[in-house]
This record gives sequence, C-alpha cells and structure tokens, in this order.
Amino acid sequence: MRFYLIGFFVIVLFSCKKKDGNISVDSIKEDFTGLNIGNSTFYNVRYIRHDDQVDVHDTFDFKIKSVIEDTFRDNANNLRFKIHKYKWNDVIASWVNFKIISARIDNNFYIESEDNYDVKKMFIPYNFNFSWNSNSYNTSDTLHFRFVNLYPKLNIGQVEVDSVIFIKQQLFISYVDLKRKNEFFARDKGMVKKYFKDLKIKKGDTTKVDKGEEWYFNMYQFIKGK
Repeated sequence: MRFYLIGFFVIVLFSCKKKDGNISVDSIKEDFTGLNIGNSTFYNVRYIRHDDQVDVHDTFDFKIKSVIEDTFRDNANNLRFKIHKYKWNDVIASWVNFKIISARIDNNFYIESEDNYDVKKMFIPYNFNFSWNSNSYNTSDTLHFRFVNLYPKLNIGQVEVDSVIFIKQQLFISYVDLKRKNEFFARDKGMVKKYFKDLKIKKGDTTKVDKGEEWYFNMYQFIKGK
C-alpha cells in the first residue's frame, strides 16, 4: 500500500501502547542488555543501497557475529564490556574481526560506545512513560528514544524469542525524507533485531526511493556465555 503525504507536512510519531502480556514490568531490569562475557549473537544482515539517478538499487546479504569478550575499566573507572564484531568471509570460510565497541551501565542507562561516541540505547528499568535523549553524551542533535512495546514472544526469521522489548529510536517522514530506526532487545540476549532506513523519497511516496540506504539485522543464533 502506498503512503502519500500532501505538501511539506512532517510526521514525528511515537506510539506508547502497552502490551506486556504476562510479563511483569517490574521484572524488566539489566538482563535485557545481554551484557555477559562470552555471549555470542549471530545476525543475518541485509544492506540495500539506493541511487535512482544512476539506476542503482543494490541488495547485499551477509552474516555478522557479535561477541562479548572481556571487561575493562576506562579512564573514569567505569566498568565496560568489550564487544568484538565479526563478519563471515566466504572466501576463507572464517569470521573476520572488523570492529570493536564497548558497552556499560551508567546512571540507569545502557550505553554503547564506538570511537568515544556514546549512545544511550536503553533506560533501566523499563518504563512506558519515559523517553530519553540518546545523544546527551555526545555532540549530535537531540534524538529521543522511547519504549513502545513488550512482547511475551516474537518471531525473528525462523527463531522464536521470549520476552522482547521494542524501542523506537526514530520515525520522521516528510515530502522528501524517510528516516526510521528501531531496535528489539530480548531477555538475557541483548539486541536481536534492528532495522534502519535513511531515504530520500519522491513527492511523499515512501514506495518510490530516490537515494539512501536500508539496514536489517535479524538474529538467527545465540550462544550463552559464562
């Protein structure tokens, strides 16, 4: 179905409908971060690149593995978890390390850091009535995240995952822009699903993409650590 917006009308939407099933909201604590040494999460990843000016709409499929390998103390004596990111290389039939990030809990926030760029991913404990500026620890523009939903079960590809929270990170639609970013975190596992769109669209029609990119992450395997 095509979605049209007339004129330069901008929509910024945050949904706060509560669907917590049989899960107690009081039980939503740090275990949704998945910060446990040895935890390994495997993702099917799809990247789509658009450039209609040169008739390019390319799709790339690959696999990424995220492994919590160690902890360390930073200069402020904060305990951080070191997370290695690997990409599967078909040529050598092996995982290749391409990035290292860190994560920590600080003032009731789950924070991920890459190249000293901190993003507040999650507020602890879970609270439908609370939103937060994810960029308050960096120099980027204000961007508010919000808890949207709590699923007792969620199917991610062929995998059924118990107890998943949905965090809406961005939804912005205008006559020429579509920006959408959401993440899903599962109990004891951390991030299990993500999608991100940053697109230029034509005359408010979200089905007609002029330029931009899309990312989709879906967990297909999880190995619990220590």
